[in-house]
Amino acid sequence: MSEQLSPRAKYIQEKGFLSDETMFNRYKEKQAEFEKQPEISLVGHSLFDMWMDIEGYQPVLAGKSTANLGMSGVSMFQYLDIIVRPNRIKHLGKTVFIFLGVNDILKELEYSPKQVTEWLTEILAGLKKVAPNSKYHLLEVTPTLNNANVTNEQIRELNAYFKQNCPEGLTFIETYQAFSDENQDLKAELTTDGVHFTKAGYDVLVGLLTPYC
Repeated sequence: MSEQLSPRAKYIQEKGFLSDETMFNRYKEKQAEFEKQPEISLVGHSLFDMWMDIEGYQPVLAGKSTANLGMSGVSMFQYLDIIVRPNRIKHLGKTVFIFLGVNDILKELEYSPKQVTEWLTEILAGLKKVAPNSKYHLLEVTPTLNNANVTNEQIRELNAYFKQNCPEGLTFIETYQAFSDENQDLKAELTTDGVHFTKAGYDVLVGLLTPYC
């Protein structure tokens, strides 16, 4: 008899979202990044992960060595459950940027801004066990453009909750307005597909992160 899927796993499969197994395989593909001992660590989803695909990408931010621990498609819960709880991160830089949350709106049945923030709090606690003296920063979720899966209203709701309830020890970095047009959508010139960034988009991101490095 085949193993019965949990309601969560069945939902992810039916919707065609990236599974826990796929996330674990992406982690294995990025072992070299996870084994680095950098000055800066990027913990997050595709907007960090796909930065590595941009022509001219360098593993350096503000002149400091950087480990890109982003995994495309990952939710806050998946990062917690697959990476942080099993203690797969052994090294973190003195500066850590966290860019997670938007994929939970899509793929986690238990999603709510409150629940995501609770997962975030647990992630932060796990990371602090690895690097208790590092400085931790949470990036605001950026807008999308013509995205049928997640609305910018949902994103703004999550951002407002993050800002109001940011866990102690996390510095909240506002990003939404820097990426948005007059309609509060992602600026067309900054995106390849309505979600992910062009090189110009990453230039904006670098400008936002650099003061915290």
